[in-house]
Amino acid sequence: MIAFISDWGYNSYYVGISKIVIYSISSKSIVIDLIHTITPFNVKEAACVIERIFDDLPKGATLLSVVDPGVGTSRKAIALEIDGKFCIGPDNGTFTRILNRGIVSCHSIENPKYMYKYPPSTTFHGRDVFAAAAAYVDKGIPISILGLEWKNIAKLDFPIPQISNGMIKTEVAYVDGFGNVETLITTENLKRADVAEKNIRINGKDAVLVRNYSEGKDAIVAHFDSSGYLEISSNQGTASEILSLSCGDEITVRGS
Repeated sequence: MIAFISDWGYNSYYVGISKIVIYSISSKSIVIDLIHTITPFNVKEAACVIERIFDDLPKGATLLSVVDPGVGTSRKAIALEIDGKFCIGPDNGTFTRILNRGIVSCHSIENPKYMYKYPPSTTFHGRDVFAAAAAYVDKGIPISILGLEWKNIAKLDFPIPQISNGMIKTEVAYVDGFGNVETLITTENLKRADVAEKNIRINGKDAVLVRNYSEGKDAIVAHFDSSGYLEISSNQGTASEILSLSCGDEITVRGS
């Protein structure tokens, strides 16, 4: 199984041609299109999405992630094995939030034999390098064949939620297709900030802690999502617009 994410969208041929490359190499592969609407060039957003889906991938699955604003530069192309699963993508920090799962190995992708075209296009490594490598790995080749061992894996800087005076300050991880504001705030963060009551304030606006969307009759509600992080929502509304928030913006949560 290959789980495929990118920032390519669907108004170009990039997703389709990359899947053709995969099937031309490994016709028995199953490709799951997880998401192709990552905000263009937003590697941090991709990293947060990858964290949320990684544990649900079965052992032996291959995660193909192509959010690559540095395509054609000196950044490495890498293949990792983490917790019995494989990851293929650019070495730009996109795998930052799953590196604590325990890396078994990491190799650069350099072997021309396992590329779709060599030399690869300077603007389309998604097709020539990453899709091909994912297909070969899904077919069963060890990642060590792709290239040399690589230890200097790029990591992005994600600020730890700051807790003081009954307030949590952090940044928006990403905004989903419903306009829900995804954060990196955990239940432990709320406990440490002593924010236990139902009524809270988010960026100065009143909000209510709920268990699910249907409980939310107020303009802004918050609940812990399926990945264990606080999500800011509006019942059948758009929380990101109400709060004027987008990926990377500062967000504060405090008791009312």
